[in-house]
Amino acid sequence: MQVFLFAYAAILLAVAYFSSRREEGFQRFVLAGRNQPSILIIGSMLASTIGGGLTIGTVSKAYLLGFPAFWFVASGAVAHLVQAAFLSEKVRRTEALTLPDLAEKLSSPSVRKLTGVIIVLTWTGIAASQFLAASKVVSSIAGIPHQWAVIGAASFLVIYTVMGGQASILKTDLFQFGILAISVLLAGGWLFGTRPVTFASLDIHLFSAKFGPIDLLYYLVVVAGSYLICPMMFGRILSADSPASARKASYTSAAGMLIFAFAITAIGLWARASGLDFGASDPLNGMIGSVFPRWLSILLVFGILAAILSTADTVLLTAAGVLEHDVLGGSSLYRTKAWIGFIAATAALIALVQTDIVDLLLRTYQGYTSGIVPALFVALAASGRKRVRSGHLFAAILIGYALGLGGNLFASGTTQKLMAFAGIIASAGIALAGLKPKVDTDL
Repeated sequence: MQVFLFAYAAILLAVAYFSSRREEGFQRFVLAGRNQPSILIIGSMLASTIGGGLTIGTVSKAYLLGFPAFWFVASGAVAHLVQAAFLSEKVRRTEALTLPDLAEKLSSPSVRKLTGVIIVLTWTGIAASQFLAASKVVSSIAGIPHQWAVIGAASFLVIYTVMGGQASILKTDLFQFGILAISVLLAGGWLFGTRPVTFASLDIHLFSAKFGPIDLLYYLVVVAGSYLICPMMFGRILSADSPASARKASYTSAAGMLIFAFAITAIGLWARASGLDFGASDPLNGMIGSVFPRWLSILLVFGILAAILSTADTVLLTAAGVLEHDVLGGSSLYRTKAWIGFIAATAALIALVQTDIVDLLLRTYQGYTSGIVPALFVALAASGRKRVRSGHLFAAILIGYALGLGGNLFASGTTQKLMAFAGIIASAGIALAGLKPKVDTDL
């Protein structure tokens, strides 16, 4: 499989190289000219949302928790439905460059700066989760230790992202999601077709001993919130050729995520029902090594790797673009590329000491979702008629983020989730209290 790995890497680098020949500065590097057709936006939204960490992590959660793991992916589908119904066209019409740039258009430069700092911190953690997932795949293919697999994956992603920017990412995302979707559907079909288990053994229930109503609410609010107002998804929306295309992409992405949620959860439920013990390996990689036929194992490995790369490159580009444009107030293409390397190095260090992909994702999302998502949702939903006072919006984001992050740092279990909910309520409440007619001067 090592030959396939090098060939795959060579194809991606070739696409990045040819894309770089049309590079025209910072805006094209981060938004690919704002003229991308719906099919590329849809493919990229799915590829960027359904990463390798989500794929491996959902199978692992289904193996441990049962059917409730479905909501880890399905919550994203719910978020994209809401996004399509209320936000996508509004966001595209703003002509913003980034999510913090949009926040300034809705409020003030101070809100833009605060939003930018939170995004850079959060997306560095998300990059770490993708490097961690990549290391598992690279280790299984190349037979190298975890540490070197993390370093190798991070290094490749930096080179690929720096070379091609958003243009190459959009071109390869549709292809990479296609590999993942085909491999997952074939894997599920093969498992239930050649080694069926009884329906009763799948134990499909909404709740379980390890997953209660508060956990479901957490997934539908906190996890879904990270998809609803997401700098990566907004980057795709802002790259669309029209507001109508942006809305169509959000609706179609929601449908794709829902189908994928059922498919990937089914694989985890089969592993749980089979009674197989995968030892120290996560269930999906365990099945790749001992259950699937070789041809399907190879396809799955590259499907997972494609998912990881298609998310990780977008994460790095998003964080670097926000750091340069919104935190530092610049628009240097060369500095943006340097920030990609810096963020990747920081994320790789985190991935060397953190081993639970889903836990890392959830903890990374919580502060962001508790602070930024409710406040900006209120501001976006009200835009055109009303405006949130800048002081209120700044306080809403900061207090919500502090409560969500505090839950991560100082609490666990139910208390952690309750602090996330408290942050969301505080953020939304303060933003709503700050609404005023748009014609008024900002306070």
